Amino acid sequence: MTFVRNCRPQSIAARRPQPAARILFSLAVLVALLGAPPASAQQAATVRRDGEPLLGAPGGTQIGRLAAGVPLVRQAASAGAVQVTVDGWIARAAVAAVNRDGHNLQTTREENVRAVPNGRLLARLVKGALLDSVDARAGWLHVRRTGWVAARGLGGGAPAAAGAAPPADSAAAAAADSGNDAVLLREAPVYRNTGGAPAGTLEAGVPVRVTARAGDWVRVQTSAWVKASDLKASAGQSVSGVTAAELRSAPEEWKGKTLRWTIQFLALQTADELRPDFTPGQRYILARGPAPEYAFVYVTVPPELVDRVARLQPLDSVTVVARVKSGRSTYLANPILELVSLAP
Repeated sequence: MTFVRNCRPQSIAARRPQPAARILFSLAVLVALLGAPPASAQQAATVRRDGEPLLGAPGGTQIGRLAAGVPLVRQAASAGAVQVTVDGWIARAAVAAVNRDGHNLQTTREENVRAVPNGRLLARLVKGALLDSVDARAGWLHVRRTGWVAARGLGGGAPAAAGAAPPADSAAAAAADSGNDAVLLREAPVYRNTGGAPAGTLEAGVPVRVTARAGDWVRVQTSAWVKASDLKASAGQSVSGVTAAELRSAPEEWKGKTLRWTIQFLALQTADELRPDFTPGQRYILARGPAPEYAFVYVTVPPELVDRVARLQPLDSVTVVARVKSGRSTYLANPILELVSLAP
């Protein structure tokens, strides 16, 4: 009997009926959560033009310039500007630790942010730009910076995959970073440039030093001995296999050298007074390269070659012999070459 009495309905607390307005609100929130597509699928964007200003706040101070084609995600909008976050890698030597405005790094010079170490250019930051440190790798720091871009400077883009992240570090990836010593895992062919035929092989176990990286390729140096009688001078010949990253890292060393590069032609443009590296009215090629790099390259065109260059179509692949005018342009640190000739 005691058991029956303890189980009477009145021993269970009665649930108070919810007001109709509260129920409707809860249903509306549930529908919104279930029906709304992910933000990344709606807000993916790409930078329309090279040198698009990145600001610290809408209408505020410029903290850098973005490269054309960089994929971003729209986060907020205000006064004709869109909030975005640049996420990439920067040379450790170009930043210093700070504790300012919620950020823990500050650039000590103008410097590039890249998708991966020595990889695709994302942005060129001004000296004094504040950043947030995410991770570190030999000679490089993974950083982020949220800023604002004019809405008109962004175009549509393929939706970014939710939770997408750079590939995880591995021993092979670390060994391929510029400046690292490495050992060949297996016998490997070597190439004078990334688009050519093998020029020889290196045996497994040979120690090399990585000097630059371009996509899936790395440029290496190794020490070996050959007979003096097997050598001849190469003065006056053009050099192949040099990367844009090498020009940026040692601009004075490469200045005046003649290179043979395969580049992707984008447009023939005319310089104005806003480009301090050119004479106003000077014609130049805007290109990407050298293959397989994704870097932007400027190639000034002498008057006698303008008509021939003008016949090129956007995205044409063309081999040029060109002299290095500057390894780093003023704003975005892109190489500037002077066209000597176009390959037939």
